[in-house]
Amino acid sequence: MREMPMFERLYPDVQLRSPSERFVLRCDSEGVAVITDTDRDQVVWRAGATGQLLLGHGYEVVVEGGQDDETVWRSGFAAPGAQYLILTDAGELELLDRTHVRLGNIRTGLTDPTPLGDTAPAAAITRDTYLLKEGKTRRTVAREQDGWLRVCEYGKSGGRSYALTRPLVDWFEQEDTVLTWRRHLAGGSKSKSLMLCLVDSAGTVLWHEGTQRPHGPVPPGEPYAYGGPALEAGGRLRNQSLTSPAGTHTLAHQGNGDLTLYCHTERRAVWSTGTGWVDGGWAELSEDGVLSVRNTHGVPVWSSGPSGSGARRLVVGDDGRAELHDEDGLPVWSTGTHTACHGPTADAPRGAVLRRGQTLGRHSLTSPDGSTVLGHWDERRLVLFGADQTWLWYAHLGETAEPGLRLDEDGMLRVLGDDRPPLGGPADELRVEEGGVVLCRADGTVVWRDGEAVAEPSASPGPPAQGGPVKNLPDTDETLLIRTDFSDLDPASSTTNQAHSTEARLATD
Repeated sequence: MREMPMFERLYPDVQLRSPSERFVLRCDSEGVAVITDTDRDQVVWRAGATGQLLLGHGYEVVVEGGQDDETVWRSGFAAPGAQYLILTDAGELELLDRTHVRLGNIRTGLTDPTPLGDTAPAAAITRDTYLLKEGKTRRTVAREQDGWLRVCEYGKSGGRSYALTRPLVDWFEQEDTVLTWRRHLAGGSKSKSLMLCLVDSAGTVLWHEGTQRPHGPVPPGEPYAYGGPALEAGGRLRNQSLTSPAGTHTLAHQGNGDLTLYCHTERRAVWSTGTGWVDGGWAELSEDGVLSVRNTHGVPVWSSGPSGSGARRLVVGDDGRAELHDEDGLPVWSTGTHTACHGPTADAPRGAVLRRGQTLGRHSLTSPDGSTVLGHWDERRLVLFGADQTWLWYAHLGETAEPGLRLDEDGMLRVLGDDRPPLGGPADELRVEEGGVVLCRADGTVVWRDGEAVAEPSASPGPPAQGGPVKNLPDTDETLLIRTDFSDLDPASSTTNQAHSTEARLATD
């Protein structure tokens, strides 16, 4: 563990570790709490008695032992208000208050943390300074020793605490931005409570805490062949994917915000933008030739480079590269990290349908209108996303080396490498429609919808047949013979033509 709450004891089977795990606080063979430098296999600190070390009464680090758990040793290391004991990468013990603000170090003594007020650049928040907003609910943002930011809120009814990861914090630390609290429009409705936001110098909110649904309508991108190998300028991937012509490689924008290139031959990710901390958003190829990943506010968090490259198309090739091509088809940017490989051709799903024998690995399925997508949230969860980023249905894919869904030849939908019963079937295809996903037979009969079996299967309206609607046949109990060859008719005789046409449309035994 990384922190010991007040009154929690260091028993023989408990260890407190520094962020790098170089230093470990544990009980030695004699039952004495010691800090060990694992790189040097050397004890750098030792408690003064045998027993259980803890942060006890008086906010002091002590050791208790004996039959009555009495205090048998006092460290003299105490800080009023301390609630957590941690171990640093310098091998030293420190005390934090309940909002994770540092109060003292066992070697240097008490600290004097400084509040910055309710607005400050993220980089200004250090181990000794913190963001603070007073009120009925006390809100703080403190820097943890691994660089993360800890957000805490406490009021009369209790509180909450959560951490912002280092990649997100690094993105916060851009020029002319501040962290502050605002009542902000989120998910289409105004928040009743204050929300932590990143705001630029113009007052525009670039990020907000809480729900990662779009803060407003997401402008549609240019239509493209869903699941095909290319995205044209003006196009957008939102939980969607591009797959190379032979099906060997897939570039997927996942629901967590990461844009990742997968090699199906080697069964691994070969390139990524590293933006899995975004939680939502989309990827797009702008008209000025820049490929970017954006958060739910439409703010870029990663880009392929400055504008002016002349890129007009994003293409995924069978050699394992995702490239930007100009109008002449010449590459102007490439992922360029994967050694070219040409695996066996794969029958990859495209469009809105997964058919028998196909596997939905890192691919996505998109409804014809583009509103609903079945794609990956992260490595282990396949999610049906609605138009406003809501989860309509999801399946956990387990811990297999190659997570995904397969519609087997027997028509049963199964999670790859999983011993659980099939998710549904038998059916001939898995199809994503506006607002849902269905398993259906070749005749359109739906047997499963959004993960639930249909009690009384009925035909689902499928896409219109090419060439226009089919006219109704006559209502009759007699056998119908349909004539398709009219080569023996005399085009010069309209009467004969009409008679033979009537005979061809309906003949009786």
